[in-house]
Amino acid sequence: MANERLLMIFLRVFYLPYNRMRNCYYSIALGTKKLRVGRSISLRGTRNIMLGSNVSLGNQTWIDAIGSGTITIGNDVAFSQNVHIAAASQIIIGDGCLIGSDVLITDHDHSFDIDMLSVYPKNRPLKVKGDTTLGRNVWLGDNVKILSGVTLGDNIVVAANSVVTKSFPENVVLAGNPAVVVKHLK
Repeated sequence: MANERLLMIFLRVFYLPYNRMRNCYYSIALGTKKLRVGRSISLRGTRNIMLGSNVSLGNQTWIDAIGSGTITIGNDVAFSQNVHIAAASQIIIGDGCLIGSDVLITDHDHSFDIDMLSVYPKNRPLKVKGDTTLGRNVWLGDNVKILSGVTLGDNIVVAANSVVTKSFPENVVLAGNPAVVVKHLK
């Protein structure tokens, strides 16, 4: 009982103020309001990352705007832990999206042309097939992968462990590798 009480005092005195200061720092640095930030996050290319208000970035979130790539995240968006977003061109995430754990959202891949086989994969140029866009109220389950050039309409649910390789209209549930429509929402 005494140990619990000491722990609660410690949290109130040190940890909670530290979290508030860190959230405030990131909110000011990124020019947004009500940003909540988990532990061990990584933001690269912050000049090209735009966040709406009331965004929550879970532990170990990695957001990477490569070169002139841009990432725009709408209002009321929540990321769980270990989310990786990487843009060499443009990624847009609409308002009200919920992103599960271990999710990848990208707009590029590494070139894999026959003449590039002698080049190490990490040294190959990035290949952008097109911008990647998530509409409003999109819910990505755990371990979902959204690949280059995909546009998802509003109100889409993507089941856990799905790989989305092409675009889909609004109001559907997707599942599988590659993802297909398994249900229409009305």
